Amino acid sequence: MQNKLSYILRIICLTIIYQLGASRISYAAVAPNDPFEAYNRRAFYVNRQVDKFVIRPTTIWYITNVPDPVQGGTSNFFGNLRDFVTLGNDILQLEAKQSMATFMRVSLNSVFGILGLFDVASSLGLVGNKNTFGSTLRFYGWKNSSYLILPLMGPSTVRDALGTAPDIYFNPVWYVLNNNYISVGLFVIGAIDARAKFLGADQFLNTSLDPYITMRDFYLQSNGDVPINQSATDFSIDDVLNDK
Repeated sequence: MQNKLSYILRIICLTIIYQLGASRISYAAVAPNDPFEAYNRRAFYVNRQVDKFVIRPTTIWYITNVPDPVQGGTSNFFGNLRDFVTLGNDILQLEAKQSMATFMRVSLNSVFGILGLFDVASSLGLVGNKNTFGSTLRFYGWKNSSYLILPLMGPSTVRDALGTAPDIYFNPVWYVLNNNYISVGLFVIGAIDARAKFLGADQFLNTSLDPYITMRDFYLQSNGDVPINQSATDFSIDDVLNDK
């Protein structure tokens, strides 16, 4: 597990070092939250090509051929793992009430939901929330972080990218799995499950005059890193997420 974590940390550090160098090539007008636009646009293009030829077709095959109950169980399983991460950050943010609610969700779904395959907690009224170490850093003062696109992983900020490493410690998978093949398999399935949730937004992005700016503004708005009225685009976050 330590080797895996060290490897991920090196990737994140090298990515940030590279984008700092690439950002020397700047555009005439640079958005306040996007000083690394030169690098980000290149990474955005590469990620879209990978998505177009690999990730999206695989996701479509998945939602077309895998039975709905299996898809639901898969989403619940990874949602339960994310709840562990949320619990750790709820505690770090001193959210006593929310920490207790998340703890109850994790306990109910892990035990009675068979490792999270069934979302027992939601049926009992315990609705989940999402919390990450990036949010914890924002809670303690690091606000409006610079936009950063990670290779293969997609939109982020410098703060949220650095926050992925501590979140690994909150995920129980890293403590119970020593098999690299299983770990990679879980990562791939989790990525497909996450991608399936945003298939409905593809048309919106594809019809945008500048998909890069649309994605950037959407991420920064939804993440609270830029006020909505300062956005370069005019759209509703809820409309995009609910578009089918």
